[in-house]
Parts: sequence; structure tokens; C-alpha cells
Amino acid sequence: MRHTPTVTRMTLLFAGVLAAATACAGTGTPSAGGSSTATATTAASAPPTVSAAPTDLAGNTKAVCGQIRSVAADGAAQFTRKLADAVAAAQNGGAAADAAVADVKSLLGQWAAGLRGQASLALDAKLKSALTAEADAFDRAAAQLTKPADLQTAGSLLTSPDVTQAGQTIQQTCTVYWTS
Repeated sequence: MRHTPTVTRMTLLFAGVLAAATACAGTGTPSAGGSSTATATTAASAPPTVSAAPTDLAGNTKAVCGQIRSVAADGAAQFTRKLADAVAAAQNGGAAADAAVADVKSLLGQWAAGLRGQASLALDAKLKSALTAEADAFDRAAAQLTKPADLQTAGSLLTSPDVTQAGQTIQQTCTVYWTS
């Protein structure tokens, strides 16, 4: 059947995107139902901020890491869902396909803005740098999405070396706060 390779490719793509995005920030916290405990609402709104962030490094890092976990989980959930919708819309062509590309680009931009918002609050220089690097990588990924056909490989943009390296630094810095 003609649609089987596309469906299989898309299934693998979505699994890879979700795994990569989750690994980027160490947000793999499945609930009893097998789905992520995060909701997909934060990334669509204004970037979250840390209220009354402590001025001490450890306290600030803990607060920023808590927000990063939300930004990453929400971004991964929304990206996976919107990419699936976008690929389906792109197959129909026309204005819907162009709108789908714009929607995914916008989401990547929101995700990057959320990371930059936390970078601006972070007192830990290494964490600040990693958040900025990951945000920049998401912006570069969004810039590479120019036509509906690009949606087929959009998931691989999140597994690029710069995203992976920044994600590892974030995870190394924040893991202690995510497990306590």
C-alpha cells in the first residue's frame, strides 16, 4: 500500500522527536497511563518565569531547572502533536501546507523564547550558556523549515549535535533538582 512507508516513517519520526526532546531536558516522567505528566499549555502562552528567584546560585538553579522541565516537556508534547498535524496538512498541499509550516516554525520560536527566558534568569553561567545555545539551535531549526516537504525531516532538527550537546549540559546541571 502506498501510504504504509509514509505512516511508518512518520511513526519513527515522532518517536525520535519525542525521545530526543525528552532527553534534551531529562523530562521523561511518564504517568500511570503511560503518557507524560506534563501538559501542553505552558509553551503556547508567554514563556514561564521564576517568581521571586533566589539570589543564591543553588536556589536560583533549582528554580530555573523547575521551569526548564516544564518548558521542555510542554515543548516536546506540542511539537510532536503539531508536527503530526502539520505533516497531515502538508499532504493536502495548498494554503494548509504553508500554514502548517508556519505553525511548526512558530512553535519552535516559542520553545526557544521559553528557554531564553530561563537563560536570562539563570545565575549559573554554564546553565545560562546551554539554555541560550539550545534556544539558538531551535531558532536555526525553525529557519530551516521553508516548505512543506521540510516537515518530513523536522524531527531530525531536534537531534542535531548542538541541541544534543546543550541538552546534555542542561540535564547534567538540573538532574539533581529533577530527582529530589
